[in-house]
Amino acid sequence: MMAQFILFYVNGPGKPPPERSEEEFQEIITEYIAWGDKLRAQGRMVGGARLTSVWTDPGRVCWRSESESLATDGPLAETKEVVGGYSVLEAVDYNEVVGLCRDHPHLREGRIVIRQLA
Repeated sequence: MMAQFILFYVNGPGKPPPERSEEEFQEIITEYIAWGDKLRAQGRMVGGARLTSVWTDPGRVCWRSESESLATDGPLAETKEVVGGYSVLEAVDYNEVVGLCRDHPHLREGRIVIRQLA
């Protein structure tokens, strides 16, 4: 039976990515797309997306105090890592997901955190 796993594409520690030409950036995007297309063709890719840059769009952090709901710009100043995107894959177990990730282009500069969805 297949389970679903979310992959978080993590870079860090909290510094902007290196400057790249538009051509270099497009080459990287092409590699990510090819990896996703390969897994979609295998019926393994359920979904995913690139997130906006934390350097231009910090997102929001929401929580509830005793009397009100609050939101601030995020991530917190002490954040050491940045999540740049995610994918959701179907696989039998963690071992299979790790095997599917071995040739992911993100591993050249960052890490992939894998969690099973409940």
